[in-house]
Parts: sequence; structure tokens; C-alpha cells
Amino acid sequence: MPLSQIPVELLQEILKYALEDNPCAADVLSVNKQFLAVGQPLLHARLRFRSINQLILFSRGTSPLACVPRSLSISLAGGSADFEVFKHLAAALERCKRSVRVTDTSRLHEAGDANADGVPQIPLDSLSLRLHSHMNNPHLGYIYEALSLANPKSFVWMGPDPEHHFSTAIVPSATYHLIRALSTWTAIEHITLTNLSFPSDELGLNTPFSRDAPLLPGLPSLRTLYIGQATLLPPSTVAAMLALPEYATLSHVRLVDTYRYSIWGPRMRRRDIEQAAETLGGLREEQRAELIERVRRVVSCEKKTERIMGGDSGDSQGLLD
Repeated sequence: MPLSQIPVELLQEILKYALEDNPCAADVLSVNKQFLAVGQPLLHARLRFRSINQLILFSRGTSPLACVPRSLSISLAGGSADFEVFKHLAAALERCKRSVRVTDTSRLHEAGDANADGVPQIPLDSLSLRLHSHMNNPHLGYIYEALSLANPKSFVWMGPDPEHHFSTAIVPSATYHLIRALSTWTAIEHITLTNLSFPSDELGLNTPFSRDAPLLPGLPSLRTLYIGQATLLPPSTVAAMLALPEYATLSHVRLVDTYRYSIWGPRMRRRDIEQAAETLGGLREEQRAELIERVRRVVSCEKKTERIMGGDSGDSQGLLD
């Protein structure tokens, strides 16, 4: 059967497969006009960047996109992240906003999609990052500038290293700007953060927040939170977050290989958060009892990655009560 006679529905499925994880999508779209017409909306609906050069070239493009993106992901191998990656991401999201056709402008205002500065945000089903940040990066402020241009339902930021390699991809100063950006998201339902170090540590090394500040700002739409391979995470911040009325519909907080201090100390256990709830200020006795019960119902602490030595390497894998 000639390509020109293939039903559009079938051609869409073929091109979805051909474009999946293809580093040279342009080669597929250049086959003929029909491939371009059918394949370009598929490509633009799920934007994927596997190198900093791809992201830069896209951000500098001037032609309108075939459709408003539904998802965006950046996956950069360890050590290849550019100091200005979030500056380029901001430019890429600005291009997405410029590409919204007149008939699609209502999508920019779904659920009041505008950040604190009144700037319209791009609604996304998912926003995924797999890259390192750097402590000495002078451009970390672009994390807020870029991420506040989007309004995703699902957000993932993971390190690019293998799971068994315990590394810090999100440094404390980057975490600070990330949390600021989270506060602008009104549609977020699922958050996954791994390989990070928090700025709200009890050692006083990186403390823009008070000791009993909530882990995240109020996010009424949030349903699940996954934090893995994290250090400098005070149990009190998790308890304070669950005490906020905005988190009444949060159904699961999963803490995997998380540490109150460094990885050479014990992993966080659920009883650590229960004890923090017992001493959290500003609560009446009945509120405190309700909070402790909520911690037991919502929070799970787990061991996943084994260490050869140090800390609590003797713990068995699974739940840590």
C-alpha cells in the first residue's frame, strides 16, 4: 500500500512509534509533506530535549508550534548540564506561549493559569527534569523564572545518575528557588523529587526558612508527594506541612532514603515525624492528636538503596516505622 493511502489514524500510530525517543525526529518528518503534517503535532505535543543544544535551538526558533505542548521533558546526562539551562527553558516556554493560536488562548487561562506576577502560564500534563544543578551556578534564579511560566499537573525532577548512585542533583540553593516556583502552581497533583538537599536544615547551614516552616507552600490540588535520596530534611517540616488546611486532600507522602542530616546518619522514620508533630507549636491538643493520626495515615518512610557502610546500613529494605 502506498504511503499516501495509509489511513491517518494508522499513520499517527506509526509516527508515534517512530518519533519515540528518536534523537533525529527531523529525519522522520522530512519523508514527505504528509509525514510533516501528521507528525509535527505529535512531536510538539510531547516536547523532549536530550541535549542542551536541542533546548537552545528550540528556544531560539521563531516558527509557531503545530499545537500547544501537553508535556515537556529535559534529560541531560550527568555533567552535561549548562549553567544557563533554566534560562534556556524559560525561553523555550516563552516560545510555547507565543505559539498559542488565537483559538487556543483559552488554554492559557485554564484554572486561572497565571503566576504571582500575573504572567500567563502554560498548562501541562507533565513537566519532567533529569539533570544536575550546581552550587556555584550564578544563574539559579532562573529556576523560578522558568518553572513559574508553567502550570503542570505532574512534576518530576530527578538526578541523571543511576538509582544506586547517591548524588545530590538539586543543591540547597536550587531547592529554595524550586519551592518558590511550586507556590505558583495551581493545578499540581503529583510531585516527585529525588537526589536533593534541602535548605531548611536544623544544622543552620542553609536556612532561609524557620525550623517549623512547612516543607512546601500550600498546594490545595496536590495529591501525592514522593521524595527520594534527600538530605538535610527536618521531620518538623513534614509535620508542619500536613498541619496546613491546604493539604486536606493530600493522600500520600512517600519518603524514600531520606535523611535528617547526612547519609552517614539514620534514615528518617515515620516516628520521627510523629515526634515532631507532638512538639509543633500553635496547635490545640485535639488538633495535635488529629495531626499525629494523619501522619500515621498519610506518610510512609522507606529504605530502598543499600549502603556498604555507615549510618543505618543494617536496616532491612521496606517501610521504616
